[in-house]
Amino acid sequence: MGEKIVVGAGLSGLTAAINLRRRGYEVRVLERRDGIGGPARDMPTGELTYVMADGTPMELERIRAYTGIDISPACEPLEWTRIYGFGKRYDRRFPSNVPAYLVERGSRSASLDMHLYRIAVEEGVNFEFNHPLKTRRDFEALPPRSILATGLFRDSFQVLEIPFVPVYGLFGQGTVSEDYRGPKVILYMDEYTWDYAFFSTIHGVAGALLFQRKRPLDEAAKRWFPERLARDEGLEFPEWHELDVGVLPMGSFSNPRLFHDRFILAGTLAGAQDPVLLFGVHGALVTGRIAALAVDDPEEAYREFQRVNRLWRVSYLNRRFIEATFPWGLRGITRLGFGLYPLYAPFALRYAFLLVPGWLRI
Repeated sequence: MGEKIVVGAGLSGLTAAINLRRRGYEVRVLERRDGIGGPARDMPTGELTYVMADGTPMELERIRAYTGIDISPACEPLEWTRIYGFGKRYDRRFPSNVPAYLVERGSRSASLDMHLYRIAVEEGVNFEFNHPLKTRRDFEALPPRSILATGLFRDSFQVLEIPFVPVYGLFGQGTVSEDYRGPKVILYMDEYTWDYAFFSTIHGVAGALLFQRKRPLDEAAKRWFPERLARDEGLEFPEWHELDVGVLPMGSFSNPRLFHDRFILAGTLAGAQDPVLLFGVHGALVTGRIAALAVDDPEEAYREFQRVNRLWRVSYLNRRFIEATFPWGLRGITRLGFGLYPLYAPFALRYAFLLVPGWLRI
């Protein structure tokens, strides 16, 4: 059946590669880094291996049925979370009809990235590491209908002229003791960023990230988050690093796209993220499968892509409202949303997550 090229060995690229290989194609994955692990391999975290626990709503059986991949071995249930919203603390449990999970992202064996990589290798997918594509000439050398799943990298967006917004961050990492009984995820929303900050821990390693789209964090914000995390939760990290996180596919109202020039897109490059809270794991897996479908049936794949992203523009407008009214708009949404959470969560939260690409549509 010939060879197909997938560029990028992240969640969406690996999902696409596995699906193509199972349909009989020879598959070659080109990865610019020296191994699997996504942005983890770029983070200057000193002696610790970068790890981030990524929380997301997912129905694992639906994911398995849709993508053909059982990701449950790499998923850890997330039952509740703690939120500090403009100075007020909220402890909120997920209702039973909103299954939420943590997945480890990075290069350790327990990560979702490595779980998919092992499946791909077992299926016979070929990998070429240290294979960056940075220039237009690099992309022009690819055959038609190659799948591009290059994640947060600015190069791909610029070369393909896809609208994006930059992201700036502050990252800390450490370990947690075996007797730690605090929340696995803690969110902070405050006037220091119009996005948010969060702490997460999985498999004994903890990370904390403060980030903001479009404009760099100021010095007050960089002081605020480490100080609040230490004061509120007793969590301190030996080092914090400023990060150029990359870019996000929210530069325009028309960002989501399955096809661009001669290529098929998947994951972040395809716009498969909720523009407000940036849930991306679900969309990466779903669009990886759709990208593989597009190789043989582009019309059906396009219809499917449109269906799973049906409410993306609603989410995009919500995001623009937050930016236009910051900080009072975000303060009001945070206090109202988390204050009334016990009243609406059991029946409405499930449908609020319809803004996540593919949620309840697969």
